[in-house]
Amino acid sequence: MDVRRLKTKVTAGFKMRGLMLRPEASKYLVGVLESVSEVELEDVIERILDGVEKQPLSSSMIELSVAETAVQDCSQSCDETIDNVFNIIGAFDVPRFMYNTERKKFVPISMTNHPVPSVCGQARDKAELFRERYTILQQRIHRHELFTPPVIGVAADEGRNKFQLKTVEALLGSTAKLGEVIVLGMITQLKEGKFFLEDLTGSVQLNISKAISFYCY
Repeated sequence: MDVRRLKTKVTAGFKMRGLMLRPEASKYLVGVLESVSEVELEDVIERILDGVEKQPLSSSMIELSVAETAVQDCSQSCDETIDNVFNIIGAFDVPRFMYNTERKKFVPISMTNHPVPSVCGQARDKAELFRERYTILQQRIHRHELFTPPVIGVAADEGRNKFQLKTVEALLGSTAKLGEVIVLGMITQLKEGKFFLEDLTGSVQLNISKAISFYCY
């Protein structure tokens, strides 16, 4: 923007708030605002005016020192906004929770006997990772509307069935022939040529000779 137009715009902005600029203050502000784009100019001038009015003014004539302080405050507020947009949070600083089977709820890891997190873990930490992942998936499924038990006194939705997760332990302990059963687990090959369904309670051998195969890439 042309310097004369910029000076007129700055002077008009201060007059709108009943303020006048000393020549040296006007020259300083014009020099500061020369690098500001026209799109942001109005907003920047408003913020400088806010910074001026925050100071204890003895008269409506704005001195150079007052203008410099207002520009400095405006620059600091912009820097603080940028700092708030981008923050770096350490992996170990993020609150971590684990599901407590006794309390039946998630509790902070600091309330458990879990070892302190470390960058270089041990062999058992990998197994613990999969156990925790399984538990989180299990709890999410239990809280899904298809798996939550019906509430007493509330009419159930017609045409919508409710399901129940079974454990491998329940399958092994059942003496009756079961129909359709839903089990959350992982298919593993504990023995060569034989597949098993495994969860936290145990494993059961599968007969997948008549299973449907899907070829995926």
